[in-house]
Amino acid sequence: MGLFSTMGFGLRVLSLHHSARHDPRRTAAVQEARLRRLLAHAVRRSAFYRARYRGLDVSRCPLAELPVTTKAELMAQFDDVVTDSRVRLDDVGRFLDDPSNVGRLFHGRWAVSHTSGSQGQPLVLVQEPSCLDLLFALQMGRGNACTAVNAGEALRRLRRPARLAVILMKRGFYPTGSAFDQIGESARGFLEVLRLAPTDTDLVDRLNDFRPNAIFGYATVLETLSLARDRLRLAPDLGQLTNSSEALTPRARARLREAFGVPVLDTYGCGECLFLSNGCPAGPGAHVNADWAILENVDEAGRPVPPGELGHKVLVTNLANAIQPIIRYELGDRVTMADSPCDCGSRLPRVARVEGRTIDTFWVWDGLRHREVLGVVFEHAMEHAREVREWQAVQEARNRVRLRVLPLPRAEIDEAKIRRMLDHQFRLFGLGDLIEVEVERVAVLRPDAGTGKFRRMVSHVGPPHSVEVRERMPVEVQ
Repeated sequence: MGLFSTMGFGLRVLSLHHSARHDPRRTAAVQEARLRRLLAHAVRRSAFYRARYRGLDVSRCPLAELPVTTKAELMAQFDDVVTDSRVRLDDVGRFLDDPSNVGRLFHGRWAVSHTSGSQGQPLVLVQEPSCLDLLFALQMGRGNACTAVNAGEALRRLRRPARLAVILMKRGFYPTGSAFDQIGESARGFLEVLRLAPTDTDLVDRLNDFRPNAIFGYATVLETLSLARDRLRLAPDLGQLTNSSEALTPRARARLREAFGVPVLDTYGCGECLFLSNGCPAGPGAHVNADWAILENVDEAGRPVPPGELGHKVLVTNLANAIQPIIRYELGDRVTMADSPCDCGSRLPRVARVEGRTIDTFWVWDGLRHREVLGVVFEHAMEHAREVREWQAVQEARNRVRLRVLPLPRAEIDEAKIRRMLDHQFRLFGLGDLIEVEVERVAVLRPDAGTGKFRRMVSHVGPPHSVEVRERMPVEVQ
C-alpha cells in the first residue's frame, strides 16, 4: 500500500508540473469545475454558506456576485461554517491549547492550526490531510528548481529522496509548522525533511552534515545564514532557497543569490491556503496555482484590478478544503499581478510584487548590542488570546513596550495568560527578561492618521544608527 501510494504521489507531481504549462483557458475550465463543486458542497453541508448564498444559483452565478467573507465572520460562526458536525470550535480550541497534540490529527482525521493574527484576530483552521499532500505535490512539481521534473527523476528520488532543510521555530500549531509536522507517507517516499530552528547553536554543522538539496526559511533567517557561508559546505548538493511569508527585497534576493549561487524562490501564501502559489524559479514573483485556488486582486470597493496595477486587497478561494470552505476570503495584502508572460514556461498567473507585508520590528538593547525583534514574537503569543479582537504593540522606550489589546464584545481579557504567552515567546527567542511589557485594555484602536492603515507594531524609538544584518535576531516568521 505504501509503495502504491508513493508512486501515485509521484505521478501527481508530474501531472501538476505539466499542467502549469496548459493553455490558460484549460486551467480556467478546471478552476470553474472545482469552484462549482465546492459551492454546491458548501450550500449542502454548511449552515453559514447556505444562508449566505440564499437566492443565488451557485451552479452558474459569476464569482463576483458571491459575498466576501472575513476572518471575523468565519470565527464568530465557526460551528456553522464547517461542513461536519464533529468539528466544534470549543473542542478544536482545547486541542490547540494542549502542546502534546502537535503533530496529531484532530479526532484522528483533520489537520488543525491557527493563523498568526498578523492581520487581526487569529483564524482556527481545519483541513483534510489531502490538502497537505497537495501542498507538497505542488511544491515538488511547480516550486522545484533543484532538478528536472520527469519520470526518470521521479524514479531516482524513489531510491534516494530529495533532502529539504526547513528552518522554522520550535514545533507548534502555526500553519507552516503544522504542515511539515504532518507530511503524508506518500510524500515522504520522495522527500527527506530535516527540521531546524534558527536559534540552534549547531545549525551550520547540522546543515553541513545533512547536505540539503533545498532550504526553506524566511528572508531574515536566510540572510543571517548567508553570513556563515564561509563555514557552510553545501555545494554542489544545494539547488535552491525558498522564502515564505516575509518580504524578500530585490537587494536581499541578490545577496542570497551571490552568497549561495542558487535560485531563490519567493512563495506567496497564507495559512488559509498554503498552496496558493509557488515561487518562480526564473526570477521574482510567484505563480498562483489557479487550478486549485482563486486569487482576486481588487480595489477598495472590491472591483477587479488589472494586471500591472497595485490592488488594495485580495480575495482568496481555496478549492481543496471541503471541511472548512474558504470562499472569497478577504486579506489585507496589496499585490500587483504580472502583465507579461514569464520566462520559466509556466502559463499560470503570476504575482509580480507583494506590498505591505514587511513585518515591523523593534530594536532592543541587551547590554552589548542592539537586537532586532520581529513582530512574530508578539504575534505568536497573541495567537492564544482568542478573546482579543485586535492588538497593538507600542515601543515607548528601547526595552519597554505597551501592549494595547481590544477585546471582542463582552469578552474578558485574561492578562495573566497573555503575560505567560509573552514570557514563553521571549524565552523561546532568547530574549529572556529584556523587554518590559505593560498590558493595557482599550476601547478602540485607530489606524495611522498619516496613512489610514492600522499598524500593529509602532515604535516611538526607531532603529539604532548603522544597523547591520549580522545584528538581526534570526527568528521564524509565519
